Amino acid sequence: MERRVKFQDRMDIDPKDFNNLQDFVQASLDHIVADGISPDRKFAGFEVAQSNTVSIEVDPGRLYSNGMVYVRDTAFTKNFAANLPVATKKHVLVVIYGQEIDTDEGAREFIINEESGQAESATVAQERTRQCAINTMIGAESPDPLDPMIDAGALAVARIVLTTNGVASVEMLVDNKLPSVADLDGRVGDLEIFQQQLGPKVQSIDADIANLKESSRGNVSQAAYGRVLSRVAVLESAAGVPAEAVDSAVDFFLDTDRSNLAHANSNCKVQEGIRFADANNSTKPLALFNPLDSGAKIVGGVLFPAFTREKRLTVGPRQSEIQVSGLTYATTEMVQKTMSRTRVRYGPEFTVCTNAGWWGAVTDQYVPRTFTHNGETFENLGVTWDGPAHGWVRVRQYWKDVYEEPYWAAVTVGHSVPGAQIAETFLNANDMWLEAIGLIFTKLAPTGTVTIAVCDTIRGMPDLESVISVTTVDRPALALNAETVIPIQPVFLQGGKRYAFVVITSADHWLATTGGVNFPQGTFFTVIDGAYQQGDGTKDLCFTLYAAKFAQSRATIQLETLQLDGGMAAIDILTDNVRPGSSDLTFEIQIAGVWYPLAPTEQAALGVGGSIPPTVPIRAVFTGTPSVMPCLRLTNSTCKVSRPKTTLTHISDVQTLPGVGSDEIVVICRYEYFDAAHHTATTKLRTGAGYNTVVAASGHTDAIAEDGSIVRSWLFALGAPVTSFVVQNEATTDSELLTFHYAYRKHYAI
Repeated sequence: MERRVKFQDRMDIDPKDFNNLQDFVQASLDHIVADGISPDRKFAGFEVAQSNTVSIEVDPGRLYSNGMVYVRDTAFTKNFAANLPVATKKHVLVVIYGQEIDTDEGAREFIINEESGQAESATVAQERTRQCAINTMIGAESPDPLDPMIDAGALAVARIVLTTNGVASVEMLVDNKLPSVADLDGRVGDLEIFQQQLGPKVQSIDADIANLKESSRGNVSQAAYGRVLSRVAVLESAAGVPAEAVDSAVDFFLDTDRSNLAHANSNCKVQEGIRFADANNSTKPLALFNPLDSGAKIVGGVLFPAFTREKRLTVGPRQSEIQVSGLTYATTEMVQKTMSRTRVRYGPEFTVCTNAGWWGAVTDQYVPRTFTHNGETFENLGVTWDGPAHGWVRVRQYWKDVYEEPYWAAVTVGHSVPGAQIAETFLNANDMWLEAIGLIFTKLAPTGTVTIAVCDTIRGMPDLESVISVTTVDRPALALNAETVIPIQPVFLQGGKRYAFVVITSADHWLATTGGVNFPQGTFFTVIDGAYQQGDGTKDLCFTLYAAKFAQSRATIQLETLQLDGGMAAIDILTDNVRPGSSDLTFEIQIAGVWYPLAPTEQAALGVGGSIPPTVPIRAVFTGTPSVMPCLRLTNSTCKVSRPKTTLTHISDVQTLPGVGSDEIVVICRYEYFDAAHHTATTKLRTGAGYNTVVAASGHTDAIAEDGSIVRSWLFALGAPVTSFVVQNEATTDSELLTFHYAYRKHYAI
């Protein structure tokens, strides 16, 4: 007990002393319960059972709340006959809550005159109890009912489901129940037994792995490991390989590593399968059809719907100033991220290949092979096929790949800027396109540029490894003692995210500041000896952020007409763009005077009626809000239009067999969207010197997959063993609007 009442001989006793005897004990018990059992609101007892069709009964129990224990000694019953739903269901919660009540009122004599001993009677409460009250809360009727709302001080004990026939079920809410020490002791005992059983096994596994690594060191070649992995790939592709096979391999045609596209007979393209090569194609950037289009605005090669400038955030008033050049002079190295990308492929040749599921499993080239412009080198993003950073759609005649982040580090731009540096962070409340930054220069040197960089933050400080905009302003554009509005390449800022802008200059320029209390959402930073100092809470830069305000929430902008001699059957658009979550960017093409979206459809607009158009008008459709719209970089976009050939030849790389080789080889190919009325497909082997001897198959067998695809097995009986060979796959179609593809090729040698 934490406190006690002390009594002395012959001491006059006050009633307060006797009350303290109880209060001190109660306070100590409350602390024991809160500290040693649970400070949360929990219950013990209160078992709920159905007593008849429409009634329940709740046993006595106790409520533990913030160290205090409330008790109910009597059972509680409830009849729901008047509360049953009319047609569907209701949820009922049995709830408890605590209250202190004065009880046991009775008559007591109170002395009103000590000298005469005169007393009078009064009725008073003789006990104060912590009682736990029980009630039921009934929710709204619904086919899929929800729990009713309960008061913050109440605790739910059980959930009851009512139907038109009465009580359907009773469920105790065990998460709200106070676990007993006996229960915890049993659970700990189970864990100890589990640990005793598992511990030696884990130690044994560690030792076995160590022994395995030691025993295999230097004994297994990389070639052998490669053959093992190839066979695993074959097995995982759900293809049986005989146990006596000498070797096996598989190619899902997701990359060109196992293809010889430089071979003189090669006549195909590898694009999620072997496909018919282009008979003709043309690639060029997207461009405006009308450069004077009033509904469009191009800034730094980036196309936006028309917008005006509006103030979004102003920090002030001007109260002091800071000399930027008075800080450490250094050369600042920055890494600028670039816009992420979207790729849309549309046309009859874009049939869906089942090998797409192997992205990330057999190759990590999904991002660079999907989003790379010619000649680019991608950084290692660590993005897998099914990663959270991108979305993809594959339906017949329409493919779409989207990298979800507005800016990425796949392609970066380096900047090296000399001068002293200051920075200001700010919390961006809502999505916006930052279009300009306003600063107040209080003193200006005769010459000297100013560089403004907008970047992400890391641990609340500017992150110069994650810059999204860099702008340099010449001295004549700077105003003295008035706001200088510095236009920047518009950048998208996400709501709820903290950003920073960095000011770098080697000239003796001074900037206005305000007291830190005027802008608690931001932090002012300086750089001394090449490192950011602790944020200065006494001041902030005076600045204004200007955002783009768009004229309308939907805009269509016509682009330069697509053209291809002989007609086009496929459109492949790869663009740098930013598509905020509340917006969308789509493309539409015009066929016979009707605009069709490049979107999933039963039949592609290209090739309708069996003819392919040589010219196709195209437009971009921007959808968003007056504050947020998507954008499209024209200068780095590529739009390829093409039509396929009607013949196909694919040459594999050299396939090498171990040991003395084999004279019997089986090649298995999967043809998807194959129609025997229009298509042919065959497989041959190349052997001998220079692999110039072409060998036809001895025969083949077909198996029809569940989706209608053909899995064809070609048997080659060579007569004499070979240790290496090349696979040659051939195909034809009678129409460039009706193509198929090879999904995979695998082989094994007996």
